[in-house]
Amino acid sequence: MAKPRVFVSSTFYDLRYVRSDIERAIRDLGYESVLNERGQIAYGRGESLEQYCYREISTCDILVNIVGGRFGSESSSDAKYSISQLELKTAHELNKQIYVFVERPVHVEYRTWIANKDHFEFTPQYVDDVRVYRFIEEVYGLSTNNIISEFDSVTQIVQYLREQWAGLFQRFLQEESKKEDYKITSNLKSAADTLAALIKYTTKERDETIKSILVHGHPVFAQLADAANIGIRIQFYNKKELTTLMTTFGFEVDFMNELEFTKTRSGTKTTIKVDESIFDSDNLLRPMSDDQWKNNFVTVDKEEIFEEDNPF
Repeated sequence: MAKPRVFVSSTFYDLRYVRSDIERAIRDLGYESVLNERGQIAYGRGESLEQYCYREISTCDILVNIVGGRFGSESSSDAKYSISQLELKTAHELNKQIYVFVERPVHVEYRTWIANKDHFEFTPQYVDDVRVYRFIEEVYGLSTNNIISEFDSVTQIVQYLREQWAGLFQRFLQEESKKEDYKITSNLKSAADTLAALIKYTTKERDETIKSILVHGHPVFAQLADAANIGIRIQFYNKKELTTLMTTFGFEVDFMNELEFTKTRSGTKTTIKVDESIFDSDNLLRPMSDDQWKNNFVTVDKEEIFEEDNPF
């Protein structure tokens, strides 16, 4: 019986344990995994080794691409990309089902890079090559197959894939059971589906565009950057990204209040508090216009720290 073939694409040395766990999960589901280090890609003498990797993707049904902090091996055919990046591009060109996962700290810093890339030379802390961020931007720019998911642990990746593949199978069963109905009313249903999809797309695009504009230009970014003396544009979209951002710039998180940050430098202790109400129940940043914003949503307190002289 034929099994779905899943190609696992990533840099190897920094993500080898993640690759191993994903391989195990694929095998447990009864699918066939394809990993280069397992000898599951056949090589010949006619082309370079990486070309056989790209060729193997054409025989697979799904590609799982994992992005960490390393750029990886540069492609011999195009130095702009790494081999794992060209694997994803190959899968996209072949219209394969693609799932992309990015480590959370890398994805958070990517947002900061996006906000500042046109203003000055950005030095990343979580990746070894800024080409990692350029490629993430390129993936987001694809018209289809451009969904990117953050992860903190491989468990999150496995759970996400299980749910997605279960959903694909459930959809297949539904389509099979209704195949006869589709034959009878195919033309009418096609027209109705097209109209419904058009209405849904138009409404969703309008709402998402408004929300994106409000979040992208959120007043909290400018006020927080000023309070924290951060000389670049900042962005975050939930509490966890805010915590990562502040700790990156040297602030400590109060263990009693995750929205209170402190930093002591040159005898001055700076305490910044962010109001809970700017986040919703899912800890996501609420879209907010300048008229809705209140300055007390972000407060800053500076305290001089005096150390007593000790003659002994």
